Amino acid sequence: MSDFKSDYPSTETLTRLRNAALFYFIAGLILAVIQFLARQWVIAAVAGVIICAVGAGWLMANNPVNKRTGALIIAMGVIITLSKTPIKPLTVLMGTLLSITTIGFLVMGVKNLILYFIAQNKQH
Repeated sequence: MSDFKSDYPSTETLTRLRNAALFYFIAGLILAVIQFLARQWVIAAVAGVIICAVGAGWLMANNPVNKRTGALIIAMGVIITLSKTPIKPLTVLMGTLLSITTIGFLVMGVKNLILYFIAQNKQH
């Protein structure tokens, strides 16, 4: 029996960190672009419906993580759609929520990317 204890992260951990970093960062960038381009309610509604359809595809997966991701994507589609409605209080609330979510996704992407690089350096 060996007393060797490995502090190296597993390949599964590295893959999970990398995928999470990519998902959050790309989602944040997509939300920022949509927020910039969708200045009118019709454009926001179309983008929101498309995002909801993508989320519904993820929601139909067998994996519970994919189901949670699908629910998150559907929620983002609804928020995007409601962020440009003619109802001013709803527009302000959803626009603020969309901005906070965009920044949160970008921060989570950078955080997971940093954790990935730290774990990657421990492996070598």
